[in-house]
Amino acid sequence: MEKVPKVALFLESSRQYGRDLVRGIAKYSRLHGPWTFYREDMFYNRTAKRSRDYSWIKKWKADGIITRDFKNIDKLLALGIPIIVARAFHNDIENIAEIVTDDIAIGNLACEHFFRRGFKNFAYCGFDDMPWSRQRGESFARILKENGYESFMFNSLSSRMLNWQDEHPRIIEWLKTLPKPIAVLCCNDDRGCDLIEACKTGGLRVPFEVAVLGVDNDSQVCELSNPPLSSILLSTENAGFQAAAVLDKLMSKKPARISDISVKPLEVISRQSTDTLAIEDINIVKALQFINQNFNRLIQVGDVLNAAGCSRRSLDEKFQRHLGYTVFAEIRRVRVGNIAQMLLETDQTISKIALNLGYNDSDHIARFFKQEKNMTPQAYRNKYALGLGIKKQGKQNSWQPK
Repeated sequence: MEKVPKVALFLESSRQYGRDLVRGIAKYSRLHGPWTFYREDMFYNRTAKRSRDYSWIKKWKADGIITRDFKNIDKLLALGIPIIVARAFHNDIENIAEIVTDDIAIGNLACEHFFRRGFKNFAYCGFDDMPWSRQRGESFARILKENGYESFMFNSLSSRMLNWQDEHPRIIEWLKTLPKPIAVLCCNDDRGCDLIEACKTGGLRVPFEVAVLGVDNDSQVCELSNPPLSSILLSTENAGFQAAAVLDKLMSKKPARISDISVKPLEVISRQSTDTLAIEDINIVKALQFINQNFNRLIQVGDVLNAAGCSRRSLDEKFQRHLGYTVFAEIRRVRVGNIAQMLLETDQTISKIALNLGYNDSDHIARFFKQEKNMTPQAYRNKYALGLGIKKQGKQNSWQPK
């Protein structure tokens, strides 16, 4: 009888990021396994016991490990078992495949989302004692600087879990000092909810004075917030699938050429916390509102001009001056964004999605979707929604069978 691989998972299940990693790993196991799992949450909590004995992992005869990089990660590395590490606390672990979030791409997508809404003032709110949060804030600030904008940073005392009662009034005071209206990127959805609560306590209106954007798209957290929190959806499930594929090769005692497994931002899932326009030009506001309200209709530039009460030359000049692109480009961007969201969140066929958006067939949407995303709709769904599309990588993992 063929041996069933045993895999230990030390990943948090209390947050969307960890749950999505586990979901991707489970999906790989169903398709290519089965595997037997041992799962534990405590490794994400840095207050856990430091002196724990990990020899039981070898006694259990684990074939592989996927873990967060908790403080005592060296003890797991020393076991000599194939391992994949989801980076959180350390900058890099040499010669080990790591799951790494693309903070530069997250910053770019956040800036794009805020720029389209006409914001000129920007801030970032994170956790100073979390390296991933600092890196995300630094990337966001650097991208803004490259585009000619200043950013304001909140310097937290410590992580939210340890010192929220002290930080809450400090966040309120910080928010009151910022120029308005302002767009704030938060390091994750928890911090986004913190910020919205601070705004309410401080008498600041969300989204009209302070627009708030989170990361991870944890629907439970986002919908619990009032108003509901907009958030950046990540390709975490796909990363979990890819991590499992790499681990499978290592457990099979096949030297694997691998590189870090990247978690990419996919889309901004817009909710009420950023549902505003910091633009005074009434023609642009009317045009943007019309385009977003009619995303499921085959509207043309002429329809937008009628809604905005403006000539094409004048409106295109205003769009270029305030937003950096044309009216037609905005129509296509909104269409592609909605197609992408349907590909990720539904199991509808591409033909059905095309019909729902007013097209007679899928060929037309496939053409302009590829122009915008550099891949076909099916390739996009395979890569980010279904956990397929595993690529060959290019970095040598030093672990070899002993």
